[in-house]
Amino acid sequence: MTQLEDLPIEEQARILAIRLDRAERALADAETALEARMHELDSANKDLSRRESELVERLDIESRQLLAAQSTANMATIYGEKGKAFSVSSGAGNLLGLPKDAIPTAESLIAALHPLDRDRIMRSAVEFFTEMKPAIDYRYEHRIKRYDNGATHWLSWVIRRDPANATRPSSVYGTVQDITLSRANERTVRSLQLRAERRIRELDRLSAQLTLEQQKTADALAAKTQFLSEIAHKIRTPLNSLNGGIELLSDGDGDGANSKDFEVVRLASDQLVDIASQMIEQAGVEADQEVLAIQPSEKTAATPIQGNAIGEAPRVLLAEDTESNRYVIERMLSSIGCETVAVTNGVEALEALRAQPFDVVLMDVMMPIMDGEQATQEIRALSGPTSRTPIIGVTAHSLQAERERLLSAGMTACLAKPVRRDALETAIRTAMIGREAVQPLNARFDHELFQRAFFDLPAAYRERMREAAKKDISDYGEEVLRAAKDKDDEGLSRAAHSLKGVCLNVGAIGIVEELSRYRETLANDPTFSSAGLRREIASSLLAFDDLFNALVSDPQ
Repeated sequence: MTQLEDLPIEEQARILAIRLDRAERALADAETALEARMHELDSANKDLSRRESELVERLDIESRQLLAAQSTANMATIYGEKGKAFSVSSGAGNLLGLPKDAIPTAESLIAALHPLDRDRIMRSAVEFFTEMKPAIDYRYEHRIKRYDNGATHWLSWVIRRDPANATRPSSVYGTVQDITLSRANERTVRSLQLRAERRIRELDRLSAQLTLEQQKTADALAAKTQFLSEIAHKIRTPLNSLNGGIELLSDGDGDGANSKDFEVVRLASDQLVDIASQMIEQAGVEADQEVLAIQPSEKTAATPIQGNAIGEAPRVLLAEDTESNRYVIERMLSSIGCETVAVTNGVEALEALRAQPFDVVLMDVMMPIMDGEQATQEIRALSGPTSRTPIIGVTAHSLQAERERLLSAGMTACLAKPVRRDALETAIRTAMIGREAVQPLNARFDHELFQRAFFDLPAAYRERMREAAKKDISDYGEEVLRAAKDKDDEGLSRAAHSLKGVCLNVGAIGIVEELSRYRETLANDPTFSSAGLRREIASSLLAFDDLFNALVSDPQ
């Protein structure tokens, strides 16, 4: 290869000129690139300075916000590095009660320690720095005495010690907060909780005691109810004989002191004296002896009851286990024109009905072997017309609940002992009129008219008005049905007018409407059945007493 020295001088000069030119251009490019790089560095420095200023400003804002938040929350921070003094945030001044221009320090914080806690806190500090593991948060609570008013406050600490690393020495930092109010609230809440727990325990005790007392009361009430139930049956049974015997004696049919009527009354009176003694002894109270005068009811003339379909006297099956009651009720039934067959329990009543038909069954509820309720259910389970025989229950209780139970069992109506003759007569008449119905029917009444009929009278006359209205409806109803059967137009018109007047007076609008329909249809069809009118009269008579008790005796 030819060396530069081997070339001619002119050629050497030309080549060197070319190389020099290249070097100059390269130098110029390098200077241009260096200048551009210098501009970039300058711009980067300016941007870095701007960011640093923004960061410092942001940190300053956040620091102020943090300090404000700490002050609001009664908190402060503490920080220290190995070989340097601890620094405390300005929020500590508020915790310690320092003046606003005072700078809080770790020394002022230590000096504020309550004397009772100072030694314990200092021992805990030594233990923290010498024995506690680093990088773990530890919690402490202690008291201080504020500088401003000497009040005792509680502070809560969360403090942590981080070990040294390549960039910084070991450090300690933590937060402190005034928890005086929260501790007071916690004590209040705990006190309320303890009080509530004591009250709950007391309520549990009282509830258990109340349950025990309620059970004792229920047991006592059950025993009392059982006693009253038994004594009611005992007292109403002789009272029935006594009341019925008085009514029979008042008829003047007895033969003086030797008569059977007087003997029944005397025995019933003796039984009532014995039962009264039992009641006084059971009650456990001292009571003055009182003479109870039983006044005979106002005597009314007994009107023979219209018989069955063939005109005979109604045949009544009497089921009663007490001899004196049987005697009295048989005499009552005889006095109102009934033929009576008597049995002593439900089994005998069931056998008697299977053997021969009866128009009405008068069934005592409490009987041996088979009681009245069971016998009624057995009768309703029979086949044929016998199962529809009207059954009038006779019970020692006047409770509505028992009456509803007996009616649900299949009884047509219920009478309470002592049985009065007028009530017995009304019940028999009602059963004869409504013999097709074996269950109570829905009666239609105008309640306002019903109440007005009784409230316009003095209270002493309302019971008498009730019995008179029931008797009139029963009597006039029989006259209407008898006149229609006999094709007695004049008698039918007269009886219908009387029945309508009584029914309108007491609001028995169902009977009035059914009576009008019956007469209109009967005029065009003489064979029209009276079953609808019979059912309406029977249902109204059965509902009369319940309506009276609900609207007159105990108006809502």
